[in-house]
Amino acid sequence: MREVETWEVLALRRLTELMNRVSAQDDLSVLFDMVVEGAADVVGFEVAAISVVIPSGDVQVVAVAGDDEARTELLGRVTAREVLEAEFAVAERWGSLRFVPAGQLPDGSADGWVSSHWSAPAAEDDPEAWNPQDTLVAPFFDAVGELLGILSVDLPLSGRRPDPTQRAVLELFANQTGIAVSAARQRHTLSERVRLAEAVQTVARIAQEDLDPARVVDVAAVPISVGLSTAGLWLRAFAGEEDDERESVSARSGAPVPTPDSLVAIARRLAVRSWRTAVVPVLRAGQVRSESLVEPEDASPIESFLAAAGAGSLLLAPMGSGSTCFGYIACTRGPADPEWTHAEAHAALEMGRDLGRAIRNARLYAVERRVADELREADRSRTQLFSTVSHELKNPLASVVGHVELLRQEPDGDRDWSLGVIERNTQRMLDLVDDLLTLSRVSDPDRSLPETDVDLGEVSREVVDTFRPRADNRRVTLTFELEDGVPPVRGSAGDLERVVQNLVSNAVKFTPAGGSVAVSVSGQRDRVVLECVDDGVGISEEDQAGLFTEFFRGTNPASLQIPGTGLGLSIARRVVMRHGGRIDLDSELGRGTSVRLLLPVT
Repeated sequence: MREVETWEVLALRRLTELMNRVSAQDDLSVLFDMVVEGAADVVGFEVAAISVVIPSGDVQVVAVAGDDEARTELLGRVTAREVLEAEFAVAERWGSLRFVPAGQLPDGSADGWVSSHWSAPAAEDDPEAWNPQDTLVAPFFDAVGELLGILSVDLPLSGRRPDPTQRAVLELFANQTGIAVSAARQRHTLSERVRLAEAVQTVARIAQEDLDPARVVDVAAVPISVGLSTAGLWLRAFAGEEDDERESVSARSGAPVPTPDSLVAIARRLAVRSWRTAVVPVLRAGQVRSESLVEPEDASPIESFLAAAGAGSLLLAPMGSGSTCFGYIACTRGPADPEWTHAEAHAALEMGRDLGRAIRNARLYAVERRVADELREADRSRTQLFSTVSHELKNPLASVVGHVELLRQEPDGDRDWSLGVIERNTQRMLDLVDDLLTLSRVSDPDRSLPETDVDLGEVSREVVDTFRPRADNRRVTLTFELEDGVPPVRGSAGDLERVVQNLVSNAVKFTPAGGSVAVSVSGQRDRVVLECVDDGVGISEEDQAGLFTEFFRGTNPASLQIPGTGLGLSIARRVVMRHGGRIDLDSELGRGTSVRLLLPVT
C-alpha cells in the first residue's frame, strides 16, 4: 500500500509539473508532443498518441510518443468521425475512458496498430492481461462539451490493463489536455484577432492616404501578407479610365511570383462574383470543383496553378466599393500551413472593402483633377481667345477707321488707295469671323456629322483648280494627281473641302516664286490619302509643336510677314479627327513641308 501511495504521489507530482508546462504552451504541436510523452512516461505505457478533430469532423493523429514503429505508422492517420462514434458505442466506459477489448471492434473500424515485437509478460490465462489489439482511449473536450480529440495509449509496461489509479491519472491527463488545448486555442484566437485587427487598421490607414491606385496596391501588399500569414500574395487593381492595371506580388521566399496570364481573367470573374455575394471563397487543392463560385471550366486551370505554386489552398477576397469590384486579394498557403479561418476570411473582405474605397476615391480624385485642369485650360483658352481675337480685329479695324478718317479729312486724296486698304482689312476681319464660326462648328461634340459619301479626289481637284490662278500670280507651280479607283470617304463634303482649302492655301502662300506645290490623292488599303507637298519656307521643329493650336503663328520672320488667322490647321485637325482620320506633317525650315491627310474609307 505504501508503494502504491508513493507511485500515486510521484505520478501526481509529475503530472502537475507537466500540466504547468503544458498550460503555458501556445504551440499546439509542442503541446501535443509534451502530453503524449508525459502520458507514456507517467501512466506507464510504451505508446501514447493524440488525435484531434479536424475541420471535416474526422480525427487525425497529430502526435505519437514511445515507439518509432508506431510513430511511422500512425502519424497523420485519419479516422472518420462515424467510425470513432461506432467504437465509442461498443466500448466499456471506465469513467471518461473508453475501452474496447480485442475482437470487439465494430465492422468497418480502421485497423489498429500492433507492435511486431511486443509480448505481454502476464500469464496467458490472466483476465487482466493486455492484448495488443485492445483499444483504450481518453476523449477530451472543450468548456462546452465539444469533442476536441482523444488521447490513446497502448502496451502498458506492466503487461496488464491499467488499474483504477492509472485510469484516474489517464483521465486527469485527458481532462488537463482538453483544458490546455482550449486555453491554447483561445490564446491563438485572441492573438489572431489582434494580428488581423492590426492588419485591417493598417490597410484602413493606407486607404485614407492620398495615393493613386498603383501606389495603394504596392503599399498595402506587405501588411496584408503579414496580417494574413500568406505564403504567396497576388494583389491586383483592375485598370480604370485614368490608370493601368496594376499587380503587386510577393512570396514567403521573397521572390516575386507573377500571376499567369491564363488566370487573370478567371480571378477577375471570381472576384466579381465574390463581391456580388459577399462570400470569400477558399479553394483547396483537389477540391476546387466543390466551390460554388468557381465555374466548372475554371476549376482545372486553378488546380494546375495551385500544383505549380506548391500551394495547398487559395483565399480570394474582392476589392470593391458600392456595386463595383475594383480588384482582388489572392493569398496562398502551403499544404502544411494552417487552414484559413472564418476570422481571416472576414478580415480579408474588410481589407478588400477599405482598398476598394481607396481606389474609388483615388479615381474620383483623378477625375476631379482632370476636370479642374480642363476647366483651367478652357478658361485659359477663352482668355487667350478673347485677347487674340481682340488683337486680330483691332489692327485691321484701326486701319479701316484710320482711312475712313483720312477720306473725311482729305476728300480729294488718294481714294483708291484708301478704299483698297479698307477692302483688304475688311476681308481680313471677315476671314477671321468665318474661321471662328467654322472652328466653333467643328468643335461642337453635339453636332452630328453628315453621313454622305464624299469623293475626296474630285473635291481636291476643284480646290486645286480654284487656287491655280493665285498660284500662277505668285509664279508657283501647282500640280494635281489623282489615282484611279480611289474609294469615297464618309462624312461632310463641306468640312473636308475646307480642310483641303486650308492645306493648299498654306502651301501656296508659304512657297516663294519659282517654287512648286504638288497635291495628290490615292488609296492605301482601307484609307484614302491626300498629300500636299511644297518646297516653301518650311517650319522649324520648335514651331511644329504648336502648329495645330488655335491662333498659332510661326516664329519664322518670313512666315510672319504673310497674313493669316492661325486657325486653318486647327480647324483641319478637328475636322479630320471627327472623320476618324489623322494628319501627319513633315517639315524642315527652309526645305519645304509635306502634309498627309489619312481618312478611313466607307
